[in-house]
Amino acid sequence: MKQKGKRGMASWLVILIVLGVVAILGTGVYYVATLSIPTVPVEVDYDGEFDDAFLAAKGDFYSDFTEGTDCNITSDVLGGSGYSSCIYDTTTNLGITQNSTEYRLDLVVDIDNDVENMEIEGKLQNTGTGQAKDDIVIVEAELWTYEESDETVLVYEIPIDNEDGEFEGETGVLAGNEYVLHLVLKTKLIDPAFADADDIMRIKLDLTTDGDTDAARITLEE
Repeated sequence: MKQKGKRGMASWLVILIVLGVVAILGTGVYYVATLSIPTVPVEVDYDGEFDDAFLAAKGDFYSDFTEGTDCNITSDVLGGSGYSSCIYDTTTNLGITQNSTEYRLDLVVDIDNDVENMEIEGKLQNTGTGQAKDDIVIVEAELWTYEESDETVLVYEIPIDNEDGEFEGETGVLAGNEYVLHLVLKTKLIDPAFADADDIMRIKLDLTTDGDTDAARITLEE
């Protein structure tokens, strides 16, 4: 009788061990199976577009430029492909009395809905009487959120190349919002003096998006 009891206990022990092994193997198979299931990427709609641009006046933002021509959208380009609007004029003439003088632009760029990227490019111009590329350096080029002074956030510091008189960069994904393109330009020795309507800088903004108005063309001038 005792031997029979021992055999029964041994049988139950074997069964328990087998069940344990099966459970472990089952868990492993399930884990491997879940790893092999491909992850389906979540599609993101990037359909933002430019809505408007205007001089920032809130918080600590200000400009040494005035609005010469209001920003209009022409053929899905804010400012027009030929830089026909979105024109901002200096408040003081660029003559020899303005040597070593800083000029600041804080321009709000309004983007409706999210975009995958924004390319930003600005080039000083030598196309008129005044020679901005020779007589001006770019001190700061940044993109900020447009909030009250204690809530602003630096979004992107745009790389500057003063050897070529330009700045250029890409932001990556941007949420739909109002952003401030913040620029500081500084004159060196101005020679010759600028004439009225001479181009100082041309700025290109291009969005990666499914939205229609995906480009902006902005001019800074005397």
